[in-house]
Amino acid sequence: MSITITIAGPNAPALAAEVEAFLADALATRAERLPPPDDQTIQRGDPLAVAALVLAIPSAITATLDLAARARLAERIDRLLERVRGTAAPADSLRLTGGAAPELDLITAQRDAVLDRLEQAPDGTAKDPTKG
Repeated sequence: MSITITIAGPNAPALAAEVEAFLADALATRAERLPPPDDQTIQRGDPLAVAALVLAIPSAITATLDLAARARLAERIDRLLERVRGTAAPADSLRLTGGAAPELDLITAQRDAVLDRLEQAPDGTAKDPTKG
């Protein structure tokens, strides 16, 4: 999908920089700057497309924040697993249990398996990220 954001006025360069920074940070996309049209006529976008964009931005921001939180948790889990594996003796056992899900051996588990387990509700179902 392609959208066009037209910026005009004396502060256009500063405003364009702000919009580009937002798009890069919140939506992980790069804006393409285009020169103004030669005819200088005012162009109006499709109101439905603009409304869809405005409604999509909050969900995109929420998804980006969820991914960022998962990445921070993944880093912590990596450090924990590294420490555990460095400390554990062959006879040691370290298992994550909860709800209906089977035990997870933290000495041999992969990071994604631990992340998935932590994001599950106690009954073994996935948590709804939109609910606290």
